[in-house]
Amino acid sequence: MANVAFKVSERNTKENKNKLRKSGLVPGVIYGEFLEEPISIKMCNAELCRMLRRNNKGSIISLDLNDKKLNCVVKEVQKNDPKTISHVSFQYVKPNENIKMRIPIKYVGQENLESKRLLLETFNPFIDFQGDVEKIPEYLEVNVSNMDCEDKLFVENINVPKDITVLTDSKTLLAVVNSQLTVVDPKL
Repeated sequence: MANVAFKVSERNTKENKNKLRKSGLVPGVIYGEFLEEPISIKMCNAELCRMLRRNNKGSIISLDLNDKKLNCVVKEVQKNDPKTISHVSFQYVKPNENIKMRIPIKYVGQENLESKRLLLETFNPFIDFQGDVEKIPEYLEVNVSNMDCEDKLFVENINVPKDITVLTDSKTLLAVVNSQLTVVDPKL
């Protein structure tokens, strides 16, 4: 969990969202089972970008709303283009709350594959989980250094923390190891 609380402000739902964006703010919402109703918010675009660089969608992030700390998970980031965030959604979570989250996979050991002239081709960068918010990891690290050509990695091959349920089908293909293609110069 991030130690820094990111500042957000309540937003009047009648505020013009395009004017907000032009002034450097991003509209958003905080929702959750334990909130009476969703909270419309606005956040400084630069602060939001800084937060997203340091955290991924599985991170628990502390938001400061009117001097009240809310632990939230980034659920959705909407973009008009790759560089412009148009809206952000956060899910408020209580400690030990049972939630569903999409967790990214980080592959390590690819340099070992490259030394054997092999290439890791990835198909699904995430796995969906359900469980205690405190026990779901921010990401899964998978070591691929000992894989060989044509080896396949499925969801069922991933080690998952205890008390966490995998929602993604166990037969889902995550990655395959292939040989690197070499281009032969016809003049040789």
